[in-house]
Amino acid sequence: MPMKLTRRLLWPLAILLLVVARSLPAAELFYLGQKIPDIQKTWASADYLQLIGALQKIDTTQANALPRRSGEFTGPIYQRMVSEENFRPQLNIYAPLELRQNGAREVLFQLKELMRLYFDFRAAQQPYGAEALGLMTYSLRQQAVLFTLTTEFWMTLSQREQSNPVRLQGLQETKAAAAMLTSSALDYLGLTKQFGREDLVLYAAEIGKQLPELFVHLNAAVRPEILARVAQLVEQHPYAEVRASMAELQPVLTGIQADVEKQLVQPATPNQPVAPKLDLSAPQ
Repeated sequence: MPMKLTRRLLWPLAILLLVVARSLPAAELFYLGQKIPDIQKTWASADYLQLIGALQKIDTTQANALPRRSGEFTGPIYQRMVSEENFRPQLNIYAPLELRQNGAREVLFQLKELMRLYFDFRAAQQPYGAEALGLMTYSLRQQAVLFTLTTEFWMTLSQREQSNPVRLQGLQETKAAAAMLTSSALDYLGLTKQFGREDLVLYAAEIGKQLPELFVHLNAAVRPEILARVAQLVEQHPYAEVRASMAELQPVLTGIQADVEKQLVQPATPNQPVAPKLDLSAPQ
């Protein structure tokens, strides 16, 4: 018979159930009466979907009950949400590439749904500030992984397939989504009234590590805009710690931009045919 946890039980007992379930590989795991995925294994899209369903039910009946980033009892659940280990199956080169790419895309969608639970912009102060920002940072990393897989998949296509309008449209949509996510990530740094200072300081340091991997994949028209946004944060953000993190990020992004521009203008080797320029604009 599966173990169940009612909302009337105390938090220590709730976590006792988590600990017991973790020691039993085949045991069903419940959090406040709702079944959740095994936090001892890596999560895929289906696991996030199950978690979202459970947390949505909990959130409608209990205030302030979602797993916390550094919660004494709920921390392990949140840490599994944003664990780097979850990327291992996506980066497993022995698994089919297209399957891994689709899996990464599905996880990114589920992360967006999960962020809807943690973000509440009707509130004067974010009730889950640290957790919401942590999910945004993790989403940036997931988007970068998706781009890595998309690039690998693109290189397996023939020139004819790469010129296919449907393929090009899909690539453009991926780049547009990444640009929007990057812009939103920087927007949150300006929400000093809704997020605590400590949360924003940590967030600035974290996205400073994640943005370079994603920045290189952005469209040529978007990269200068992101550079300008970072420069503005370096000069104008009210928190010195955030300005310092952005100041460390700025030369890294500038270097990436310079390298990309250099590659674009690099002349072809003598006697080597010039490859046709790939048009990544949306089909008319």
